[in-house]
Amino acid sequence: MEKKKTAVITRQQIDGWLCRYPGGLFDALQETALCQGASLHLVGGALRDWLTGKIPTDLDFTINSDSIAFLRQLRKRLGRGTVVVLGNRSDNTCRLVIDDLVIDVSGFRKKAAAIEGDLVCRDFTINALAAAVADLTQGSGDALIIDPLGGAEDIRRRRIRACPDAFTDDPLRLLRAYRFAAELGYEIEPTTLHDIGACSALIENSAAERISYECDRIMLSPRAYRAMAGMAAAGLLGRIAPELWLGDGVGQPLFHHLDVLRHNLETLNCMEQVCAAPPHYFPDCPEPMLNYLKDTANQVALKWAALFHDVGKPATRDVTSGKNSRITFHRHDTEGAQLFNGYARRLKWSKYKRQRVGGFIDMHMHPFHLCNTRREKGGPSRRAMLKICRRAGDDLPGLFLLAMADSLAGQGPDRPAGIELELATLYCSLDALYQETIRPILRGPKLLTGADLVDTLGLEPGPQFKTLLAGVENARIEGAVSNRDEALAWVRLQLKKNV
Repeated sequence: MEKKKTAVITRQQIDGWLCRYPGGLFDALQETALCQGASLHLVGGALRDWLTGKIPTDLDFTINSDSIAFLRQLRKRLGRGTVVVLGNRSDNTCRLVIDDLVIDVSGFRKKAAAIEGDLVCRDFTINALAAAVADLTQGSGDALIIDPLGGAEDIRRRRIRACPDAFTDDPLRLLRAYRFAAELGYEIEPTTLHDIGACSALIENSAAERISYECDRIMLSPRAYRAMAGMAAAGLLGRIAPELWLGDGVGQPLFHHLDVLRHNLETLNCMEQVCAAPPHYFPDCPEPMLNYLKDTANQVALKWAALFHDVGKPATRDVTSGKNSRITFHRHDTEGAQLFNGYARRLKWSKYKRQRVGGFIDMHMHPFHLCNTRREKGGPSRRAMLKICRRAGDDLPGLFLLAMADSLAGQGPDRPAGIELELATLYCSLDALYQETIRPILRGPKLLTGADLVDTLGLEPGPQFKTLLAGVENARIEGAVSNRDEALAWVRLQLKKNV
């Protein structure tokens, strides 16, 4: 195959890049390759990042010899680092980790005879680029980019274009197309979009852990909605999350303008907007929101909760009888949390992550219930406010960010006027209550411990201890008890009630 040398890296660019890595690293790479009689190329995302002005800490190389022997020799030459064999030895893929730097080296794909054959077997043209390490390290001239599929032009035009047979070779690339589009801000070109739709069923052959990884990368990006909406249009989202797809065409009451599926997607869209500018939506108390969103794990959890928050509606939809019939979704929050848990288990999520996102889904209606009570009765009771604060805990800001996104995503004619202002005002009141009353109690010394129940009250340790101690904390938060003696009296009263 003839090389297409469509782009050039100037010596000034090369020197600017190489100085950002440990001294002598690239010289050591080339010297080690020469000792093996091998040809070494910088490839893929690392070269793409260089061309777009980024300095990656993950470097990918391909070599026409034994990658494991190469990296072991490189480690010996450098005098540091850890070598990790990736996959089976026959995969000829190995990694060297030096502090925060990761160097991956692999053999040619599909046993290609030359670098060009390897490149055309990659996922997307923007990653099907290579530069010989010899050209990067030797002499004072420029280096030529090996670009058999026109990837440099696709980078310039900011588009995602699949390499030949990309999706049949590895169906996970169907998701990866949207991940790259979301992370890089690129567009997927029409032919690739068509191929994704035609091959969408193949994604079911990919390992759950790999699907989960790509989806989380999408949610980490600032364009998660665009990616998920694109996946829905291509039929891919329904393949990996059929629970969501059940909402397609499911109508809602008139305070919504979208069916359930599209409302879930629009809530994700609104969540990204709210997370980008919390002070605009919570002008009187933005600091808790800003601090909460500094943790990217919180942002990712909220995006997942937004996408799945109404997943329980199709299963709970009902229409009341009579002249003024209406659509209802009683307990869709609880049903939704259970359905989401099934999805998360299927994708091998951790228990903590499942429970956290599921908790948001299970509680997402609570802020609206309190707003309704304030509107109809002049305000929720202190007990009701304390209950939501205690249940949400440190995720109280997240719960109201989710409620704000949910509200913004429902623009039907019957939506309550000023509901976003109500949510923001209610949150400020709850935050003050939480910070002043609940947080000090939860983080301070306990009034009673299990030892008190044994030594003072003579109880036998058992499951009731957890219930009693939690009850004491609730009573303390609600102001019913304030010291140890009152707490013991409260426990004695509960024991009498249960006799």
